[in-house]
Amino acid sequence: MRTVEKKADLRVLRTRAALHEAFNELMEETTLDRITVKTLTERAGINRKTFYLHFETIEAFYDSIMNGIMDDFFENYETTADDPYDIDGHARRFFLFLASQPSIVERLICAPGLYDFGERIYRTQMNRYKSVGNPFDWMPSDQEELVKSFIRNTALDFYRQWVREGKTVSEDTAAQLLSDLTCHGVEHLMR
Repeated sequence: MRTVEKKADLRVLRTRAALHEAFNELMEETTLDRITVKTLTERAGINRKTFYLHFETIEAFYDSIMNGIMDDFFENYETTADDPYDIDGHARRFFLFLASQPSIVERLICAPGLYDFGERIYRTQMNRYKSVGNPFDWMPSDQEELVKSFIRNTALDFYRQWVREGKTVSEDTAAQLLSDLTCHGVEHLMR
């Protein structure tokens, strides 16, 4: 029985690796909105039925990529994941993490389309912090959602604008500026 399980596990790992490799190749050639199950499976050398054994939809496949990126962040970069009150540290470290990723991750986060990878990745980040504590739990829930939306969208738009402008501001300066804006708004920058 164990041999059969190991063979099945190896097949699953090989199939998923082939899909991820095909996805990376396609992202170098085209945009996220042009990648379909058909183009992905053809490039990976598997049939569509096999894809659907692993993922219900192409969005579920994208979610698996996003979750892999987030797992890397929380396992290897985030030093205060258990402290929901370290908002400035979270903002700074996540920005620096994204800035250090390969160009494919940058393209995914900045890509427009129906599947907003950037929005999902920032929402996932905030939900993981919320799972250990919530610094806004004293607020009515509708206000809390507005605040979290502001933080999430500000950080995402800030990152996207930094990329659009050619990263002319250094990573460290941009990360600190994002952290300051997240925690203090713009008033302290006004002269």
